[in-house]
Amino acid sequence: MVQDNKNTAPFGDLQFDTRIGDRGSGRYRFIYYFILLFLGVCIFALPLKELIAMSLDSELYSFIPLIFVTSGYLVISGRREIFDDPAWSFGYGASVLMLSLAAGVAGLRNASLLLPKDYLSVMTFSFWLFVAGAFILIFGKRSFMKAIFPLGMLMFIIPFPEMILDKIVGFLQIASYTVTSWIFHTLGFFPIQEGFMFKFPDITIEVARQCSGIRSSMALVILSLLCGHFFLRSSFNRILLVISAVLIAIFKNGVRIVGLTLSAIYVDPRIMSGPIHKKGGYPVFILAFLMLIAVVAVMKKLEKRRLDKP
Repeated sequence: MVQDNKNTAPFGDLQFDTRIGDRGSGRYRFIYYFILLFLGVCIFALPLKELIAMSLDSELYSFIPLIFVTSGYLVISGRREIFDDPAWSFGYGASVLMLSLAAGVAGLRNASLLLPKDYLSVMTFSFWLFVAGAFILIFGKRSFMKAIFPLGMLMFIIPFPEMILDKIVGFLQIASYTVTSWIFHTLGFFPIQEGFMFKFPDITIEVARQCSGIRSSMALVILSLLCGHFFLRSSFNRILLVISAVLIAIFKNGVRIVGLTLSAIYVDPRIMSGPIHKKGGYPVFILAFLMLIAVVAVMKKLEKRRLDKP
């Protein structure tokens, strides 16, 4: 049964019927979407293959396969709300799809001028636009807005361009160095500070770029977004939770550096080059995650109090 509602988005000078009420048409929508999705995977097959290979070889981007799973789960678990009122949106959907293809062509033409990860960033972003455009075309703007969080989470598959990654790592390096210095001074240690180095009588520690904690920071930010989505109602609190996750990540990194340094001084200097240095971040990350959960619990309790007020 086709109703008389019209899509207000023009495609050229044309208007399209958008509401289809019978249940069978809903099933066909998913078939059409998966056909488009398969087409997108075929078009972007080579960049996607490089993306998966990079995620399997890189500690920083090892979470990418989990992002695909998480985004899919969020769509499936929220399907009743997301797909309760689907509508064709040819104008907006086709526009995003054309933008996706244009970005992909631009990436291919300029591949020789881009760094490998920058090229992969462009092509992966183009693929994300294709996924979003196909979603808008088949299910409509309203469904897209309801699915904005799972589709937004999917953007974490896009590698950072080198320039942006360099800025983020630089910020985390400076922040970790500052927090480490503060912790040392609080504990009564006053090493000579030079550049990013702490010079003790028997050992010198450098907070290098690889000590910035970018990997654990990314993990905590992703976890904070998921916790905010599932447990908090206020958009302000969700944003505040993400900021808290960044601060916790920086503090966690400072605690780890101080712990390794003092262990090297008072226990065994070989700790700095041993497995504890490489694997010792996991217990500290668990502590950081528990701190994040505590922040979520406090925010949730405060939200409940506000709702209970007459």
